[in-house]
Amino acid sequence: MVGLSSIYRNFLLILFIALIWSCDKPTDAITYCDCASWENWKNDPDIKCGFITVPEDHDKPMGKTIQIAFAIFNSKCKSDNPVPVVILTRGPGGRALASPDRWINHESRQVGDVIVVEQRGIGLSSPLPDISETFINIIAADASSEEEKAITLNAMQEKVAEIKALGINLSKYNSTQNAKDIGALMNALPYEKYNLYGTYYGTKLGIMTMKYFPSKIGAAILDGPTILNNTALEARFPHLIRAFNQLYEDCANDPACSAAHPDLQAETIEAIQSLKEKPFTVRLLDRDFTLNPQDAVFFIRYLFYKADAFETVPRFVHAINVRDTAVVEELGDFPARMLKGANNSTFFSFTAYEEYSENTPSNVQAFMKSNPELAEGMAWFQAFIPALVQWHDGRVSQEETKLENIAVPTLIITNDLDPLMPPHNTKLFEDALLNEHVIKVNSFEAEAEGDCISHIRTNFLLDPTGKIDTTCLQTGLAKN
Repeated sequence: MVGLSSIYRNFLLILFIALIWSCDKPTDAITYCDCASWENWKNDPDIKCGFITVPEDHDKPMGKTIQIAFAIFNSKCKSDNPVPVVILTRGPGGRALASPDRWINHESRQVGDVIVVEQRGIGLSSPLPDISETFINIIAADASSEEEKAITLNAMQEKVAEIKALGINLSKYNSTQNAKDIGALMNALPYEKYNLYGTYYGTKLGIMTMKYFPSKIGAAILDGPTILNNTALEARFPHLIRAFNQLYEDCANDPACSAAHPDLQAETIEAIQSLKEKPFTVRLLDRDFTLNPQDAVFFIRYLFYKADAFETVPRFVHAINVRDTAVVEELGDFPARMLKGANNSTFFSFTAYEEYSENTPSNVQAFMKSNPELAEGMAWFQAFIPALVQWHDGRVSQEETKLENIAVPTLIITNDLDPLMPPHNTKLFEDALLNEHVIKVNSFEAEAEGDCISHIRTNFLLDPTGKIDTTCLQTGLAKN
């Protein structure tokens, strides 16, 4: 009897150990694949491609699952113990793995393996049925703001019905679930620690990942702080006006710009308002695109993200006033491709969850009416905002927005002239972090690119506790 009991206890012990081992086994949730199976990719011995299976709702781990795609680019670092860098891209809705070209020569390969993640609902990662093409056609049409609103509302209602019929829970496509996807991947891969490198939306995802998985993260770079706040959507509009005003001021103080544009503000308002009575058609995205006032504001907003915005925005404004279709097509190509390159169904899901409140539509409308640059709205922004309430009813909780006492060494890069990420966001990040360093770039450069800032970022990740040398920023790339 004793022998049988002993055998039974040993059997239970072996079974328990087996269960523990199977739960902790790093590759359980991961499936590797040929990179060549992805569009625009090919097999490369220095790149590994794969998927991790995660819950659609991390609060229900036994429920429906989705797949998250990732690629690992082997390190070029000569350190004895390189730490991998997880890249968190801008968005939500933008592709990260459309091709490997963007990452082949990424600076962070000098730090460790580079892990690029395609976020949930996008591209290779269980993508949501995308409404983007419908939106492009709406914006390209010769429609007033009010007409766009009606057409957009109907299109969104149809898309929601289509997505729900597939059993997809739109409210689970948000930054909290996204951060937990990153955490699941970090737990599944065989690395002890990770660095994070987030830009724009990736900074929001980064700080949320730091909140939930601080022990996994050695250091982080957050470039262009974005906050998790249900007033963030309406805040985009005053921040855009701030960027307009800074451009007007800089132009007035620049001899060449002021000579070409003696009153840039009046010229800008004239250009936008002239399109109300006399829109004109250009060729963008292989289709006729009628430029209305709200479309012009949308295009200008995204031109602010380009490093040469100081030159291109005045040039775009002038081209509208003189109806120079060639220049409008040249400069409008970048904003148009921004429309084409994102999954707007995913963008709506994230936005409705964490940037929208019941006061958002009225607050946006009041602000637009008080600013002549925005008097006709902002194209699809004006159109989709009133319709977001029907996209899904999930809303961010106070617990999710609570960020405090995060001890991860963090480098924050901020730009006072950024039209979307104002200095106030940086202060909120600083309040949440215990070990942060801030680099301020005051120029129309959405990403502080260049050898100088790249060198600073790389050195920080290689030695997060060392002194940060910003001397090179004084040479003209940016002002400290």
